[in-house]
Amino acid sequence: MQRPPRTLRPARLIGLGLLVILLVAMVLNTKFLTPAELAAAGPVKFDPVATAADLFAKAKTDLPGRASPLGEVVPALQDDTKSAAEEFEAGSPAEGSYVFAVTATGTVTEATNANLRLAVEGVPDETPILVPLTTAINGTAIRDAMGFKFADAPGQTDYQYVGDELKKLMQAEVKSSAGDPAALKGKKVTVVGAVSVVGSGTSVPKPKPVNVQPISLQVGS
Repeated sequence: MQRPPRTLRPARLIGLGLLVILLVAMVLNTKFLTPAELAAAGPVKFDPVATAADLFAKAKTDLPGRASPLGEVVPALQDDTKSAAEEFEAGSPAEGSYVFAVTATGTVTEATNANLRLAVEGVPDETPILVPLTTAINGTAIRDAMGFKFADAPGQTDYQYVGDELKKLMQAEVKSSAGDPAALKGKKVTVVGAVSVVGSGTSVPKPKPVNVQPISLQVGS
């Protein structure tokens, strides 16, 4: 004897209907993205070049207002580095290391393609003040002066790349400002930048050179 075909019970029909309605509602409320939209919606990839450009632009705006006269900073850090860091609100990227935002106007006593040596009022005569122009420029000093921390980068490599990219920007800036360095001997220049003191202990010897890492260089007469 053949059994009659099975029919769905009303409760099952209702449940199936609700499931269909739910699926339709989900489809209608789902936004389907193109591959390009998916990439744009994901985490922003860290860009050392763009980061350095932003930091350099901010440094040119912010550092002049924060910078202390080099003729005051140098004698203070030579006497007591830690106290000088507190007095002039220096950054401290690592224990025992400090970075001072400084400005100086001085006479160029020596000029090479590599750097300028300045005589700056207030700085002891035996302390060489150097403004690097090429390879000795150190972008990490400006990176640290702007408060960019290791934790702000994905890792050590990108952290270092930010400093490297800042170096390129600084080199381009001083190259356009200095022109022919040899022609600057005897002239006055004004520099804004940062002085980095690494592992200094409690003081800095007076004969030790002080490198002013420049973000700007203005040539006077």
